[in-house]
Amino acid sequence: MEGLYCSEAPACSEGPLAPEDSKMLEDERVLNNLLQLQPFTIPSQNYFKHIQHDVQPFMRKVVTKWMLEVCEEQGCEEQVFAVAVNFVDRFLCVCVVQRSQLQLLAAVCLLLASKLRQCQPLAVKLLSCYTDFSVSQQEIKAWELLVISKLGWDLSPITAFDFVDHLICRVPCLSRHPADIRKFATGFLAQAITEPEFMMMEPAALAVASIASAVQPSIPMHEWNAALTTMAAAVNLDPIALHPIIPQIEMVVERDAMVLPTVPYQSHEPLTPTNKQQAPEPMDIFDGNKTPTEVTDIHF
Repeated sequence: MEGLYCSEAPACSEGPLAPEDSKMLEDERVLNNLLQLQPFTIPSQNYFKHIQHDVQPFMRKVVTKWMLEVCEEQGCEEQVFAVAVNFVDRFLCVCVVQRSQLQLLAAVCLLLASKLRQCQPLAVKLLSCYTDFSVSQQEIKAWELLVISKLGWDLSPITAFDFVDHLICRVPCLSRHPADIRKFATGFLAQAITEPEFMMMEPAALAVASIASAVQPSIPMHEWNAALTTMAAAVNLDPIALHPIIPQIEMVVERDAMVLPTVPYQSHEPLTPTNKQQAPEPMDIFDGNKTPTEVTDIHF
């Protein structure tokens, strides 16, 4: 029985998660499967132009920043945020919503992503509390099945985070300090995911560009060029085509860093609405409209 014991610490608890499996990371078949599957869960269109009339790009930025803050304060695994944003984008591609329903959608997507990508899901009551109770627990539960059905029950998207470890281990100058490189790269990547301009980009391309942006100041230029070429070749991309994306990500990170708190978040226990250091501020994009209480208020 001892051989069946899982020592992996669940998310939202003390202790590290299970380490990466080097066999999986070095196996080309795994990376090829990721590349083959990624097109199926990329948002199918720019919904701001063709679907949504009340939701604007800046509103997506606000709601995804709120989602990121919730995930950080609750110590969620990094995939929870990326998967939740993917759910939001894909839902908005097929279903018209009002701006007053956007935070409700975000809370439901966080709930679903946490159920799928970490051991301990976020509580419905907790998510309602993070909305300053503008979204009720009943609304979140009512919308859960709606979101799943609109996503076609396809709840295992390939995200840019899936590629990070595979890319780092393939570049010698990056694999010397993989933990440090990974920390900065995933931070850049999380900020990029909040930007509407990157929502339809291939996850592999976004992962390469984020890693390249994160390591550019810390390694010589010839090593940086070699690393970019190696990573791009690993995911069948042209490195020249990635050059315009890299400064865009750097601008996003620089701009967001100007508004971050001066005291970094540090804690040895998961934060809750009663002990968190700084709660995500209620989103001010709804013009005072109250979230509808009926699922039928969506315009199909």
